[in-house]
Amino acid sequence: MAAVCAALVLGGGGTTNPVTEAILQPLLVALVAAPLLVSRWNEGLGRVPVAARWLALLVLVIPAAQLVPLPPAIWQALPGRANEIAALGLIGAQDSWMPWSVAPARTFISLVAMVPPVLVMLHVTRLGTSGRTWVCIATAALGLVSMILGILQISHAGGIGWSLYPYYNVGKIDGFQANHNAEADVLSIALMAFGVGITAWLQTTRTRAVALLAGAAGLALTTLALFLTGSRTGIALAPLALALFGFIVWPSLRRHVRIRGKRARLAIGAGAAMLVLLGVAALARLSAINRVLDRFTVLEDSRVDIWTDTLHAIGRTWPWGGGVGAFPVLFNASERLEAVRPTEAGRAHCDWLEWTLEGGLPGIVVLVAALAIVAIATWRAVRRDVIGDAPRIVRAQTLFAIGVMLQIAAHAIDDFPMRTMSLATLLAVAVAFLLAPMSTASEAPRPPDLAPPVDTDDDRHPLPTG
Repeated sequence: MAAVCAALVLGGGGTTNPVTEAILQPLLVALVAAPLLVSRWNEGLGRVPVAARWLALLVLVIPAAQLVPLPPAIWQALPGRANEIAALGLIGAQDSWMPWSVAPARTFISLVAMVPPVLVMLHVTRLGTSGRTWVCIATAALGLVSMILGILQISHAGGIGWSLYPYYNVGKIDGFQANHNAEADVLSIALMAFGVGITAWLQTTRTRAVALLAGAAGLALTTLALFLTGSRTGIALAPLALALFGFIVWPSLRRHVRIRGKRARLAIGAGAAMLVLLGVAALARLSAINRVLDRFTVLEDSRVDIWTDTLHAIGRTWPWGGGVGAFPVLFNASERLEAVRPTEAGRAHCDWLEWTLEGGLPGIVVLVAALAIVAIATWRAVRRDVIGDAPRIVRAQTLFAIGVMLQIAAHAIDDFPMRTMSLATLLAVAVAFLLAPMSTASEAPRPPDLAPPVDTDDDRHPLPTG
């Protein structure tokens, strides 16, 4: 929980804001390595699955291999190295051993940034059902805090921008992220995580009307906040998050929530009132709404030019690629003069294209292998948890994991969500959720201030005592 919260707060800066990530990386390593130092913290944790170990190896193998020095006869034969050979020849160093990457410093930084999410993935695979539920609760809680911060950013309360970074989008919700696109993904994932929390709540409390009210309020707030991020793709993907939220909570709502009764009707009425109030609040901030709507009237931007030049750069370095993290170096050498803009393209705005440029054919092979492992794990999880007779909380966690992967994979088509440590960590958590938990016999923890359940279901299990 601490690792996920730290990643969401400090991991949204990206390469243009390295200070927070420089703090986050050793902090994450310390948090996930703590059980190795204190033996009693390993109580109740399972073993890391073999599939998770293979995934960890596949994630790190390409940048690690790209840092290995190669003899001149090998690296000089790689495509796209003519300018480097000529530059080194000016100082008589053309026969030096050089790595596969054209920008080894950037590749090393990328490798270091990839290690903490991998460690988080390995650690989350050791958690049981209860621990995974708490991770979702932490994600949803940070999503709420992010929305509160976003309200301050839109309102400019006290004349302050309320951003963690020097650059921020005026009039849009960024939360703890450096850009609104990543914030849209964080809010969508937080909504799905909230669905897991609601599922656990409905199974462990008498006050189910309160749970229904909290669910309605959370749904309304997140939907409004998603819209106010101004992220066109994030807004377009909002139905995916809303649908997954519905799929996650519906079985529990159908079984536990009765429309009959005063408390149920009160909860539904309060939820409807919340929606009305949020609508009034949206109209009160009409200028912010109009700014978002205006973005949909002009859909042309520089992405098409960037994709075109990225494809040209891929052709220049194919089939070996130029090095993970080396996109700016490779792109600037291939950018067409008629497409040059005052601002520099720091990313390809398509993670799939950028990885192809940086990893080449070896990167594609490794990516396909990793996706194959994830696809197999997903199919097994669907058969085991969604189609099968698994407890509802386990089903909710599996749907959450699938939703996170779909959200990030879809947004990666026209942006770079996997290049921020916040979203990389959430993706690592989702992949870990697809692997069978240590034990499905433990259920989600009961919030300490709620009354114990009054009835039992076939798929309910005793709460853990530890």
